[in-house]
Amino acid sequence: MKSVYYYLSVLIIFLSAFHTNKSELETIKVAQFGDVFIYIPLYLANTKGFFKEEGLKVDLINTGGDDKTYAAVIGGSALFGIADPTFVAIAKEQGIDGCVIGSIVNSVPFWALTKNPNVPQITNAAMLAPYSVATFSAPSTAYTVQTEMFKEANLPTNIRQGAFGTLLPMLDTGNADIALELEPNVSIAVANGAKVVYSFADKYPDFTFTGITTSKKTIDEKPEIVQHFINAITKAEKFAHEYPDSAAYYMAELYPDVNKNIIAQAIKRMVDSNTLPQNAVISPEAWKQAVALRHRMGDLKSLDNIESVLDMNFAEKAR
Repeated sequence: MKSVYYYLSVLIIFLSAFHTNKSELETIKVAQFGDVFIYIPLYLANTKGFFKEEGLKVDLINTGGDDKTYAAVIGGSALFGIADPTFVAIAKEQGIDGCVIGSIVNSVPFWALTKNPNVPQITNAAMLAPYSVATFSAPSTAYTVQTEMFKEANLPTNIRQGAFGTLLPMLDTGNADIALELEPNVSIAVANGAKVVYSFADKYPDFTFTGITTSKKTIDEKPEIVQHFINAITKAEKFAHEYPDSAAYYMAELYPDVNKNIIAQAIKRMVDSNTLPQNAVISPEAWKQAVALRHRMGDLKSLDNIESVLDMNFAEKAR
């Protein structure tokens, strides 16, 4: 008869092997437009350890463009992409298949700032007549939504285009009356005397601004990796809504040059506006709003079969 020590030894070996397998993380590459604060769920999932809980190690690749991010996914240099997901629908018209599997930023996260005391609260598009607006360069969503706002009032498109980091200085130099900005720049500007005069988060409260994209090949061949990734993102989104102060603590580690109170205010603004989604599920209305805007601007030829690129199965399971 084998002794109790034998069975204990076998159990210890088994448990050690199990622990070793669980501690081996799957390294995946994720392409993103760039290091953008509003991608909070992505960064929080990493710094809070949600990716690790799901057995993943994420390496980020900066592409510098929404189209380039999706190209990295389709080309196989990244498993997932974080950027404007409407490029999946645009590529679909060119015969390139891919999927949108979750939400990172909901609604349109641009707040209009001014330092000019003569600019009032803008309650309708016609009030923009005397003013110029600085936005990120075309074909950015900021440029697109601001162009449409001018068109609503039959006004000339009085836009000053600029790169990241150049818009607020335009207010200081007088090259623009209003600037569309993202967090945390909005909260930084407000702390320095600027005021918010309108919000596209109010105008487009349910809008798929930034999504998670992947290829059909990845879904077919690595569904467990897809699920683990979406699980981690969903945990991060729920955490931010339930514990915004704690979320600010973790984000402050990534932005040590930004005052912690500013980061807390930025996250509060995004949570309150639901710009930071409560989970990764994209609603039909949010997707419809996003692709309809691209269709109106001529980037998307048709709205037929736009739902065919959406796959919410993983996000629904995570929720």
